[in-house]
Amino acid sequence: MEENEFQEPSFGDVIELVSRYEDAEKNKQSVFFDEESFESIIQFYQDNGRPGKALKVLEHAIAQYKFSSFFQSKKAEILANQKRFDDAIAALDLAEGLDPNDVNIFLIRADVLLWQGFHALAFDEVERALQMATDPDDRCELYLEQADILEDQERYTDVIESLKQALRENPTSEEALNRMWFCTELLELYNDSILFHSALIEENPYAHLAWFNLGHAYAGIGDYDKSLEAFEFVIAIDEKFEPAYICCGDVHFTMHKYEEALAFYLDAIKISKPNKELYLKVAEVYEQMQDLSRSRAYLRKAITVDPYYDEAFYRIGETYRMEDKWNKAIHSFERAVKLNRDNVDYLAALADAYISTEEGEKALEIFEKIFQLDPQTKQNWVNLATAYFNVENFRKAFQVLSEAEMKYEASADLFYIKSVFYFQVGNRHEALLNLEKGLLTNFDEHTIIFEMDNTLLDDAAVMQVIEQYRD
Repeated sequence: MEENEFQEPSFGDVIELVSRYEDAEKNKQSVFFDEESFESIIQFYQDNGRPGKALKVLEHAIAQYKFSSFFQSKKAEILANQKRFDDAIAALDLAEGLDPNDVNIFLIRADVLLWQGFHALAFDEVERALQMATDPDDRCELYLEQADILEDQERYTDVIESLKQALRENPTSEEALNRMWFCTELLELYNDSILFHSALIEENPYAHLAWFNLGHAYAGIGDYDKSLEAFEFVIAIDEKFEPAYICCGDVHFTMHKYEEALAFYLDAIKISKPNKELYLKVAEVYEQMQDLSRSRAYLRKAITVDPYYDEAFYRIGETYRMEDKWNKAIHSFERAVKLNRDNVDYLAALADAYISTEEGEKALEIFEKIFQLDPQTKQNWVNLATAYFNVENFRKAFQVLSEAEMKYEASADLFYIKSVFYFQVGNRHEALLNLEKGLLTNFDEHTIIFEMDNTLLDDAAVMQVIEQYRD
């Protein structure tokens, strides 16, 4: 190690420093440490959620090192986190007076202004620092700060331009590359991303995150072969980079290449910590391959990682549903609903399972809850009406459909459903009348009545009415 190189203190060293500081405080002795020791003590208190103690140490440090801009700017940072913005700005002014070229001072001041909602002033602060800064790493940090300000204003196109500037200063900045992908996906600027990252890679061929972003961009435009090629380059550069394996798996899954997807997901599992989302992906592959028992095995692994993982219970229920094992499906769906009571998909799955086991009253209770949660979806009106009809509460069934007709004017499917209900209760006049309304509204949807009741295919009056309205 070079003679003047600063070595990060070990945890034990920091504890000893803190103990020495607290003993001096307790015994009302003079507190004297070198600058690096003060920094370590202050950071310890910050990391342990004790900003008041950190500020007290800072006062000792500032008294001892009157010309240190670092301690003034550190003080400003802590004050800002406590929302003492005026005091923070005052400390930053003192710091700038001591070292007008310290970029960190401008970054903290921009943060303070941003937290107060003064976007223009924060932006001006960054611009002022950029005119002065020459170090590429400092300039990268300033452009990242600029991106923060623009993102807070939801100016995502401008955010991308700031991130590009940051990457021109530091092409390997992980923060800039990660945020670049977020904005690209948000705005779907995939072709622009391909051009930018391809140029970046030409200058820095081993920038694995640039290759990673390029893979996402190609996937965004549906060029899966080039997407896979990019992700495989990431793995070649960093064979421990788990997200690249997952993305390769995702692309293969999208292409319905399930064996290949499975191989990449299993490779990701080998290099990762137990991961419930990854286990879920493997389970979905096995489900697509119709290996439902292995699918359930990986879903149970996911539950082992997180016993409250509602989606895993739901997916287990779906695998049992696919096997017509309704009682087991109901048990799993009930567990999912217990963990996430307002999830409409879980509730609908449970209600359908109750219908399959002829537990109409339980299904009705759930469809009523779904309707309360989401009365804006037309299918929820249909499901509720059908549930009432199945328990022979015909008055409520027709009432719900009539209210739905008022809400969704000229909705042919509602007329057809109402027609079938009338046929099934023996009111042929109303049934044929609603059939005609449906045919006038949308002839092509008339097959709904046969999906609901295929015996109507043999009803001469029904077929005659349909033929009358056929073009």
